[in-house]
Amino acid sequence: MSTARPPMGPAYPPAGPAHPPTAPAYPFQQSHESALPVLPTRYHGLWHSPRWRVWRPVVGALVGGVLWFAASTVAFVVAMVIDVASGRSTAEEYYPSLAGGGGFTPALFIANNVGLACSIPIVWLVARLHGQPIGFVHSVIGRFRWRWFGWCLAVLLPIWIVFTVADAFLEGGGLDGLAVNGDTVVLILGILLTTPLQCAGEEWFFRGGINRLVAGCFPQRTKTLGIVSALVGGAVSSFCFMLAHMAQDPWLNIGYFCFGAAACLLCYCTGGLEASTAMHIINNMTAMALMPFSDISHMMDRSEGTGSPWSLLQLAVIAIAAALICRRARARGLDVVSGPEPAPAPGPWPQAVMTGAWPSSDPASFPPPAAYPPPAPSPLQGVPPVPPTVDGAGAPQVEPPR
Repeated sequence: MSTARPPMGPAYPPAGPAHPPTAPAYPFQQSHESALPVLPTRYHGLWHSPRWRVWRPVVGALVGGVLWFAASTVAFVVAMVIDVASGRSTAEEYYPSLAGGGGFTPALFIANNVGLACSIPIVWLVARLHGQPIGFVHSVIGRFRWRWFGWCLAVLLPIWIVFTVADAFLEGGGLDGLAVNGDTVVLILGILLTTPLQCAGEEWFFRGGINRLVAGCFPQRTKTLGIVSALVGGAVSSFCFMLAHMAQDPWLNIGYFCFGAAACLLCYCTGGLEASTAMHIINNMTAMALMPFSDISHMMDRSEGTGSPWSLLQLAVIAIAAALICRRARARGLDVVSGPEPAPAPGPWPQAVMTGAWPSSDPASFPPPAAYPPPAPSPLQGVPPVPPTVDGAGAPQVEPPR
């Protein structure tokens, strides 16, 4: 018995009239706001990017100020608890003695350094409020340049050693009254372990934070605007740096303000915090070299009369050091501006924003689908099948070819 199969037809229906493929005209367009400046920008203006909004510096200043005050308060309370528990002072006399210029202790010194070191993560948080990676707090290339930082330390150290020795003898103190005491070991460890972090924290907070919060309020479209924003940001941050030291002596205030201005200049000319941090560390470490062998109870006395015109000598040293570092940065071609951020690569799900009305729900408004291509003809199309035969054993028998 043979059963004829119907001839094999095309696998798809015949193609209709061809239409040119038309992409659906959805009223969407891809949107991308860069977190970094789209034009080459100096360090102080990095936070003025396409994502900049007027509320960002306001919120950043409030968050940074509150957290900095909280860290300083906690550090002070911890130091007071340690000193009161150890019998160095009483709770009633602790603050009045500090306000009078005395009562400074090793515990307060270390706690103050740790509190200021907390400024580093605080500024990182403010940077995230601006949508930028924390690496761009360190420099315009998005990382801390350790080799450049080490070069600055090596160059500045001998300059400050000469200045410190000369200043000690010019003021008439010399090495009189130095001796090992019960706080020597604690102070040596505290200086070595916490003073570099304290210096870095102040640089991050005042030069990497306040300086850029203020300067970032100015657009960086032209060189003139960049210079104006650098001057305003540097002046405000240097003034805050001076106020934070709570000095009543005019010579000391001049010194603090000029030190902050020189640090801002280093950030502008080198493109990062490495040089200013190195100068700050060398300045503080050399100034504290003899502190473990002396009485530090009046170390924080900054009342009127504690400064003198001799502080202008330190300003001359700072100016020479800053000029040397800026010249070296130009000679080695250090990156001092940030390059524009590259455009994002298209992905399978690009983020889009709607710019018009939704497409119409009328099917007539949809573009016609693209036509399927006609199928290739089958080689068996139109050939009748050959029915098999069965032998006595029941196995299929296929006729031999003729």
